[in-house]
Amino acid sequence: MNDYLTKTIWVMCSYGAQHLAWGLASSVLIVIYASRRKRLGVIVSLLIVATLTLWIAAFIAADSGYRAWQSSPNPPPEAFADTGPILFLVAGWIPSSGFVYLLLDLCRRSLPRPPVLPPSPPSHAA
Repeated sequence: MNDYLTKTIWVMCSYGAQHLAWGLASSVLIVIYASRRKRLGVIVSLLIVATLTLWIAAFIAADSGYRAWQSSPNPPPEAFADTGPILFLVAGWIPSSGFVYLLLDLCRRSLPRPPVLPPSPPSHAA
């Protein structure tokens, strides 16, 4: 299992890096936006979107990475043992949600929310 994961991460970074980069960038922007929100429902919804975005990007990066590796000149036999994309399709939400949670924690620590102002007192019309 560990060998498949290591090889898949290598393939993702070597051949599918552009897909992974777009997914990471999108997720980072969504999490930064979510860290500035106040309503819990909005935050949770945005975190789910960020996790799904990163999960899909990781699967596409693994799948396209293996396809590119297989189409390279003289690919090694391990290029055709592509169970890595299946691994990220089934269980890719685990590392994606962990990354999103850690990024949210980092954003909350480094980007404090603006203070909530108390409501203004009612004006008395004469």
